Amino acid sequence: MKRSSALLALTALALPCRAGAQALTKVTVVSPPGTSMTPALYALKAGLFRKYGLDVDLQKMNSGSAILAAIAGGSVQIGDGSAFSVVTAYGHGVPVQIICGGSVYSADEAVPYGMLLVGKNSPIKTAADLNGKTLGLAVARGDLNATSTQAWIDQHGGDWQSVHVLEVPQAAMVAALDQGRIDAMTMQSPGATIALASGKVRMLGKPYDAVAKRFSIAPWFSATSWAAQNPDIVRRFGQAVGEASRYANAHPQEMLPLLAAFSDVDPAVLAAAARAPFIERLDPADLQPIIDLEAKYKVIDKAFDAKDVIAPAALGH
Repeated sequence: MKRSSALLALTALALPCRAGAQALTKVTVVSPPGTSMTPALYALKAGLFRKYGLDVDLQKMNSGSAILAAIAGGSVQIGDGSAFSVVTAYGHGVPVQIICGGSVYSADEAVPYGMLLVGKNSPIKTAADLNGKTLGLAVARGDLNATSTQAWIDQHGGDWQSVHVLEVPQAAMVAALDQGRIDAMTMQSPGATIALASGKVRMLGKPYDAVAKRFSIAPWFSATSWAAQNPDIVRRFGQAVGEASRYANAHPQEMLPLLAAFSDVDPAVLAAAARAPFIERLDPADLQPIIDLEAKYKVIDKAFDAKDVIAPAALGH
């Protein structure tokens, strides 16, 4: 895995802390280039990880499945990933657990973090109008966009079973809509904001509301065995990210340069895009709606208590 030049620069900016203290504990952490890892970038830059005795090697990895495999295989200790993916993996017997909150969806945000979009002049006005139509999704089944859209259509009078799904990379969805290959698409920020800015699409609905008014989007997780063997590291990592999350929530504009450097997205685009707030304290209630929805739509065999997918050391900080 390559460390990005942006991360090398951030590491160089990290402030020295705990002078004269005992040796720092080295932890390798991986994340995709999404907004959810903003607090970790700030914690690295501001020296918060070092304040809590951690020498964090933060690396970028674009594939969520690759992050999950690296965590399960033990090549890295902590990863940032989709809550839906972690819940699915746990529900299928993969020994992973959530150790720290990340970004959280809130229906109260002015700009939706996830959007169901159609062409600007499309005749589609309601969920029922999607019956028999083709929907563009990056993953056909089981992830946040797919499951939430399925639930939204069902909740608003449409028939999901009649909808045809075409897997399309998010970056190619607007073109697919232009070409008539799809009739609608569900996208996440900042891609959804970029699509809206093109003037070619309009929002039909907020599919994430079909999950819950508030739920975890992208927490930090580790292998179950690693979390059990390193409860103190789990607590310290959570404390550092929690402190950084409080600062990031209070100073969103200050986070833009850090996120832009890591994600390679224009700061102006990020400034206009929806950015989910960050969880300052891990709460099982933010995960239970995901578990229940996945069980309802047979992504996992059965529901379980959200506390089961959280490392014990992570509860309470």
